[in-house]
Amino acid sequence: MTVHAPLDVPPAAATVEELAERAGGIAMSIAMATLRDPEKAADVAQDVVVDVLRGLPRLKDRRAFDAWVRRIAVRHLSRALRRRTVRRAREAELTEEVATTGADHEAVLLRLSVARALAKLPPRQQLAVILRYLHDLSDADVATALGCRTGTAASLLSRARSTLREDAELRRLMGPDWKDWT
Repeated sequence: MTVHAPLDVPPAAATVEELAERAGGIAMSIAMATLRDPEKAADVAQDVVVDVLRGLPRLKDRRAFDAWVRRIAVRHLSRALRRRTVRRAREAELTEEVATTGADHEAVLLRLSVARALAKLPPRQQLAVILRYLHDLSDADVATALGCRTGTAASLLSRARSTLREDAELRRLMGPDWKDWT
C-alpha cells in the first residue's frame, strides 16, 4: 500500500495539475484499501478529484491539502459502503484469487475473514480502521479525515477493535494472541 508523502513543492506553489494528481493518488489508495475493486475505486477517486478541483478555491490553507482530500474521500467512500455491494465483490475477488493463482490458502483465508469482519462494521468504523491501520494515520488525522473530534475517532476505533476481537472466525484463525490485539 502506497501512502503518499507530502507535496515536494510548497503547497501554495503547486500547480492545479500537481494537486489533482496528488488528490487522485490519495483517493485511489484509500479507495482500493476500502473497496478492493479497481473499477469502483477509480470511480470514487475520480469523483474525489472533481470535488477537490471544484473546492480548491475555497481551501484556505493548502498545507492541509492531504487531510482535506482524505475527508472528501471518506465522504465518497461512506456512500459507497452504504450501498453494501462491496462485500460481495471482496469475497468474490479473494475466492477467485485462490482458484486462479494457487495463492497461499491460509493467507487468502485470513484476508477473506478480515474483509468479512470489516464489512460487518458500520461504515465510519470501517473507514476509521482502514485509515488508522492501513494508512498508518494518527487518531487525530483519522478524526480530521472523518470530520469528527479525536475522542470520537478513538471511540470508533475502540468499538471496531472490540467487534473484531469478538469475531469467531478471526479468533480461530489468529489463535490465542488475537485477544491481545489493540
